[in-house]
Amino acid sequence: MKRTKKIKRLRELAHILREHGFIDFIREMGLMSFISKEKMSTEIGKKMEEIEASELRSLFEDLGPAFIKLGQFLGNRPDILPPHFAKELQKLHDEAAPFPPEKAKEIIEEELGERIVDIFDEFYNEPLASASIGQVHEGKLKNGEDVVIKVQRPDIEDNVKADLELIERFTKMLEDLYPESELYQPHNVTKEFKKMLEKELDYTEEARNAQRFQNAFADDDTIHIPKVHWEYLTKRVLILENVEGESMRTLMDADYPHQFKKDMAEKLARNMMRQFFIHGIFHADPSPGNIHFREEEDGAVLVLLDFGAIGMFTDEMRNKLIDIFIAMVENNIEDVKNILLDLGDIHGDYDEDQLVWDLENVLHLYRNKPDLMLKEGLENEIMDIARTHNISLPVDFLLMERALMEIEGICTTLDEDFDFFKASIPVVEEVLKERYSPKKQMIEAFHSVKNYKEFLTNFPERASSVLDNLEKGELKIEIEHVGLKEMEQRLDTVTNRLSFTIIAAAIIMGSALIVLSGEEGMFGPYIFLVSVFIGIWLLYTIVKRGEY
Repeated sequence: MKRTKKIKRLRELAHILREHGFIDFIREMGLMSFISKEKMSTEIGKKMEEIEASELRSLFEDLGPAFIKLGQFLGNRPDILPPHFAKELQKLHDEAAPFPPEKAKEIIEEELGERIVDIFDEFYNEPLASASIGQVHEGKLKNGEDVVIKVQRPDIEDNVKADLELIERFTKMLEDLYPESELYQPHNVTKEFKKMLEKELDYTEEARNAQRFQNAFADDDTIHIPKVHWEYLTKRVLILENVEGESMRTLMDADYPHQFKKDMAEKLARNMMRQFFIHGIFHADPSPGNIHFREEEDGAVLVLLDFGAIGMFTDEMRNKLIDIFIAMVENNIEDVKNILLDLGDIHGDYDEDQLVWDLENVLHLYRNKPDLMLKEGLENEIMDIARTHNISLPVDFLLMERALMEIEGICTTLDEDFDFFKASIPVVEEVLKERYSPKKQMIEAFHSVKNYKEFLTNFPERASSVLDNLEKGELKIEIEHVGLKEMEQRLDTVTNRLSFTIIAAAIIMGSALIVLSGEEGMFGPYIFLVSVFIGIWLLYTIVKRGEY
């Protein structure tokens, strides 16, 4: 980014911070030079501990795209923010004023290397939607196919880089001023956010995510994923199939038959649970605007849009999620605790007894009431417990929680009596059936047998090698004893001193006997004096070093 643009952006950010009263932030982040002394002298600043959740949300809205994204990101991290702050930041909407269609066309031609008229039969100037990173237009390709075109905002990458620099500076300030903040690893959180935002600035990532969903749901007739036009894909331009249908927001607000709404809520809940527990890939932002539906003869079909943010689970993680879900239903405190600790990392102090106590208290409220677990937010309470005990959970686990809350909100709006747990039972049964199916068991047994076979096949050769070395006297066993060298040195010192003491005592006793015999000769008294001197010197060194 050019220095002049960078300075201009930093000046803008400094003035926005001043307008919101964050004077200490301006000082600590070295932005004082962008504000006149007259203005600063009349301002009363806010301390960090005085900031209200609504003030922080308002500040992020005014600071622009990167900070709106940061607010949304932190809103999905109740493990590092107090719940009321996270909930407030979840209200941030990624909306922005549209930029001119002429500029959009200019970017498309620059990216694709072709003229608009050579790509499209029609290009509609009125944007379909406009967000902080880019905006969406409708069009018709030369082959007659209806499409939507996502175009990145002009200079958005440069502006975001300047904002990220400020965010990193703030993170360092936070760690310097508040050492206790290290518990929440602000540096790692910032790196994580930066990585996420860089992906959102690259539409090829979104295209790959859409393809992953297409592959996962290829055999599912109840869901449709828009096709990607790979031939027109660049980092700043993405062209997708335009799928006819209505948004879920329309269904929530419009006067549709109650049974239709109820059926759609059930279909949506089951689809989301399948994403979590069966496919291990899920939409991380399933807002009403990102979920459409279209009515067909065989029933309504769900259409998922905008794959800028997704979550992914490994098979191991997916199995742990299934296990913790079952453990919560069964009120198995020990299993919930063990899986929670296995899923997360512990930072700071940790009290296992208190963790068990807290889990038992919250799970007791839902004992024999599985239908209330999802409806009344058991997952939120488990998250609060993890945060209280300094347990940092994987990001995808937190994204799942946020997505689950979003879907649960849509479903209860469509049907106020909606039972999320009941709707999920067929998916849970499908998961358990698949997990314990004869085919699955045979596959696992095959892998176990294969491992044992490899072990047993190689065992004779390895055992023979060991016995050969033993027979030849070439078998070596290395034992490393921590602190053994120091112990050896200490033992040498003690042994030498003991030997010296014995010799000195022998000389003293010998010379004394010579003197007492009356036949000491001319050297007897001198030998006695020397031996006494040696004994005194030895006693002095022991007392001086404190080694007694």
